[in-house]
Amino acid sequence: MLANLQPLGPTSQDQPLQLAFALKLHNESDLETLLAAQNDPTSALYHHYLTPQEFNNQFAPTQGDVNTVTAYLRQQGFKVTAIASNHLLIDASAPVATAERAFAITFNNYQLKTRVVYAPNDNPLLPEAIENQLETVIGLNNVTVYHPINLQSKLKQLPAYKGLGGGFTPEELRNAYDVKPLLSAGRDGTGQTIGLFEMDGYKAGDIAAYRQQYKLGTLKASNVLVDGATNTPGAGAIEVTLDMEVISAMTPGATQKIYIGPNTTAGISDTYNRIVTDNQVKIISISWGDCELASSKSRLGVLDTIFEQGAAQGQTFFAASGDNGAYDCATDASHSLAVDSPASDPYVVGVGGTTLNADPNGAYGSETAWSGVSGGTSVGGGGGRSIYFTHPTYQSGPNLTDPNRQVPDISANADPNTGYSIYYTSGNTTTPGWITVGGTSAAAPLWAGIATDINQMLVADKVAPLGHATAAIYRLYNTPQVYPPYHDITTGSNLYYKAGPGYDMATGIGTPDAWNIARDLENSPVLATQLLQNAGFDTGPASWVEHSSGGYELISTANPHSGKYSTYFCSYVNCHDSITQTAYLSKFTRKVTLSYWVYIGRGDTSTTCQDNFQVFLRTAGGDSITRLQKLCNMDANGWVQYSFDVTNALAKYAGQTIQLDFEATGTSGPRSNFFVNLDDVDFQSLVVVPGITTQVIQNPGFENGHAPWQEYSRSGYELISTVLAHTGLHSAYLCGYANCHDTISQTVTLPTSTRNVVLSYWIYIGHSTITDTCADTFHSYAQLPAAQGTTIANFQTLCNTDANGWIHYSLDITNALASALGKPIQIGFEAAGSSDPRTNFFVDVDDVTLYVTHG
Repeated sequence: MLANLQPLGPTSQDQPLQLAFALKLHNESDLETLLAAQNDPTSALYHHYLTPQEFNNQFAPTQGDVNTVTAYLRQQGFKVTAIASNHLLIDASAPVATAERAFAITFNNYQLKTRVVYAPNDNPLLPEAIENQLETVIGLNNVTVYHPINLQSKLKQLPAYKGLGGGFTPEELRNAYDVKPLLSAGRDGTGQTIGLFEMDGYKAGDIAAYRQQYKLGTLKASNVLVDGATNTPGAGAIEVTLDMEVISAMTPGATQKIYIGPNTTAGISDTYNRIVTDNQVKIISISWGDCELASSKSRLGVLDTIFEQGAAQGQTFFAASGDNGAYDCATDASHSLAVDSPASDPYVVGVGGTTLNADPNGAYGSETAWSGVSGGTSVGGGGGRSIYFTHPTYQSGPNLTDPNRQVPDISANADPNTGYSIYYTSGNTTTPGWITVGGTSAAAPLWAGIATDINQMLVADKVAPLGHATAAIYRLYNTPQVYPPYHDITTGSNLYYKAGPGYDMATGIGTPDAWNIARDLENSPVLATQLLQNAGFDTGPASWVEHSSGGYELISTANPHSGKYSTYFCSYVNCHDSITQTAYLSKFTRKVTLSYWVYIGRGDTSTTCQDNFQVFLRTAGGDSITRLQKLCNMDANGWVQYSFDVTNALAKYAGQTIQLDFEATGTSGPRSNFFVNLDDVDFQSLVVVPGITTQVIQNPGFENGHAPWQEYSRSGYELISTVLAHTGLHSAYLCGYANCHDTISQTVTLPTSTRNVVLSYWIYIGHSTITDTCADTFHSYAQLPAAQGTTIANFQTLCNTDANGWIHYSLDITNALASALGKPIQIGFEAAGSSDPRTNFFVDVDDVTLYVTHG
């Protein structure tokens, strides 16, 4: 940004510098592997997030690294002021003279618009041993500072909403984005803590007045002051106020933890790092940022490392994508396409902006991508391609083929002319009181608040919470859901990129339907998990701990229920035998069941219970949780299976390790010959985890010709055509001639563990005549793969009267294909027309997908 500026002169030698020395992580490739596993529903590490200490042990710079760097800094005359607990950042201070001498650089002042800034003439020169430890030195210039991403309405409110000062009220926002059912179910954020990243202070009285006006209850909040910052409202206090009040509207019961740091390059990094190392909040709202082009690659890399640790710990950052549309650097007299940081970081959820239109009661009407003019300046929701970050793997689905990171991910109302009713009297405002404010910095806390309510619902219902939410957000987009999770915004632009069907760089994948998102996440398949190893004893005593007062080996071939082995207790005088195994109960277990087979034998015909077999659940330390069963010699009756639902007994032990203990004790009677066989133990938990969803149609858009599609045309035509494609260049063109009969199909095999099947396609029906008679037909179907294959199901029938341009159909065909699981079947499309040559009936089929969710 200073490349074309001439220096004003040297920077004062006494100018104080507050620097942060960023150290390199260890085992970075292992960290990337871990993050991929945490987002993979098929991995044992899925949603298995790290604590800060676990992260430090595996990936953080070592104490030796810290000692090397701090010793060097002190030797050069720097004062070390702080060392982050993850060893990532070492803060140090010194005057310019010390930095020039230590790093062989010269500082100069520059006029940057209305500010005089300083910067060095070159990168710091460091000894090799120090350079090998460092990622970069932050704070050698003060060019980059964060700016709040909000706009106060300066135009007439159209239409006039109910909020004092104009703008949407909390009630209207909840109606529009379907948050009310969550709140009505008691999911208002109670018990959750949400984090706010801030660069200024706020006036508590403003937040209290807002919450009182809209009956939101008393705020629970605490401040975390970083690097000497204070909660003193300044020029950016309106941003903090906006964040806190929008979050109050969406999640009134949540505790707000406000992290306030100084608006310096070192202060920005330190504040993010404090949020991550504290790890006390899982949802974080960020309404501050700067043009990506204003930061160096190394500085963005440091922020990326901090957010990467947050992702590994299950934290989600929602960041405003900017208010300058596709030209994020426009405030610096640059009109190049650019995006905002940190929204462009792949470990951050970038939140763009829309114009929300609601009915008089606040119910959702429509939305367009936001762009316009405010105060003589062109504005709009930030979006575009990152120049630093490549395409993250989670960012997949229709329209997501760019090799670079695309922004935004999601959007919400940001237009100041359809803005938010806010109460603000602090800072340097000239219009204290009720005002209307917009900007993507209102959309980010709205999303963060919704995510907090959803987390409360998921945890309460024993479903894994969002964790690091990027993969979940895109999974809702790129796989069919029971409830539509997003409003797809298809009109408008952000000054350059146009909104359209599916993902676009004006609005991302859309705006939230909060209740639908929550239900889709909650309706993830419930999988049964065997908690024990070697439950049938067929690998001997492996995984079990045995005790026998007679010193016997308990695993025996004497009398198994199935297989070759069982556990054989007692059969000696004064016996006392036990076998135990520990098991971990998932934090999100919904149900736990236990069953086993028991064979009790005895040699006498006693009519009293003298010998016992008991089953206990114990803590990891051996303390009794409950005794499930007590049987005795009187219960001898061959092999018998016993089953128990132990969900309630173990409810408070979710997330802990427990013991399953089987014990047998016998008397001193030598003739009793009491013994017990135990076999086929089944200790299962039902845990909510996402199923594995796969798109099984190959060449779904016909862009690779006809393979592996199979074609038939009565007149011998090639069906793959460029005449009228929905996307790309090709589609399947059926009919278009008199007495036509064309089919196109593909053979697939559904897994036997299939739970859900959704067939989706776009079709265009055309004809030349106007008639009310259904003379020409289109079918989608499944049949067995043979020349005259038996039809399994007809999914849909349409005819010439349904002509209405391109239409998208999505059909749940799970039940229709239930009998065909594990077998090859053909998914096909058929068109048949009448003999009337004037109808010109035809059907185009494109973008066919078959999403199969299985265990």
